[in-house]
This record gives sequence, C-alpha cells and structure tokens, in this order.
Amino acid sequence: MKRTLAIMLGLLSAVGVSIGVLAAVGRTEPVPRDVGPPIGPQMAPDTGGGELLIVVVGGMYPTRAEAEAANEAMSFGDMSGYYVVPVAQFQGFKEGTGSPGDFALVSAFRTEQGALDFVALAQSFDYPATILPGRVRSLGGLYAGLGQEASPDGTGPLTHPVPESLP
Repeated sequence: MKRTLAIMLGLLSAVGVSIGVLAAVGRTEPVPRDVGPPIGPQMAPDTGGGELLIVVVGGMYPTRAEAEAANEAMSFGDMSGYYVVPVAQFQGFKEGTGSPGDFALVSAFRTEQGALDFVALAQSFDYPATILPGRVRSLGGLYAGLGQEASPDGTGPLTHPVPESLP
C-alpha cells in the first residue's frame, strides 16, 4: 500500500511539474506582429487618375456607411476584395440608378482578364460582381484596387498603365 501511495504521489508530482512548466512557457510575452518594415518595395496606392479602367461593381449604396457595412459583410479571406468609393470618382459610371452622391463597392482593373478573374473570385464566394459596360475614366481619388492583377507580360503584378487604359 505504501508503495502504491508513493508511486501515485510521484506521478502527481510529475504531473504538477509538467503543468508548472507548461504554465511558465505559456506566460511568455507574445511576439509583436509589427516586427519591421514590409518586405519588398513600397508602392504608393495607384488610383489610375486619367486612365480608362474596367470596373467591377459589388453594389450601390446611398451612403458611405451603408456601403462600408455591406463591404464588411463580404470577406474575401486574405485577399483584397471590394473598395468603397464615391460613384463620382469615375466619369461614365452608369450602373443601375447610380448618381454622383452614391457610393459603390468596386474593384478597378486595367485589363479585361484581371476583371474577369476578379468576377470569378467574387462569384466563388457568392458575392455580386458586375463589370460596368465599357471603360470609365478614373478621376483619381480613393484607391480602388489597381495593382492586384497580373501584368500581361507575366512579370508580376500590373503596376502601370497598359495601352488599353490610356486615353
């Protein structure tokens, strides 16, 4: 009986030490997420001011607050999705009953392939995605997604105008 009691106390002691070690390890300070500058070159947000762009629309809203609430409900996971912009940011924006005071969820592209790829992505999440008919002129303003599509020459992301987007 004494031997059984000694074995049980030894096991309890070992478990207690293990829990103590785990508790001590679990109390380390968390590693901060911002541990330095981002990797790679920093790019200024490209608004495509003056360019003729292809715009994919995910919805139209009478106020910025409504557009932002709708956008928050459409998560694309780790990828970028729609951006909330005023309709007046694009000359020639004619989706539904959009008027200059409205806001839209959009993602802008320089190539038709980039727009088509984004539509397929949005639809895979069951999100609305409509390509505006014809290109619209960006008047600059808020960032709306340029630089997220592949360059037609296969060299990486498209970070500059292409002939089709120039007036």
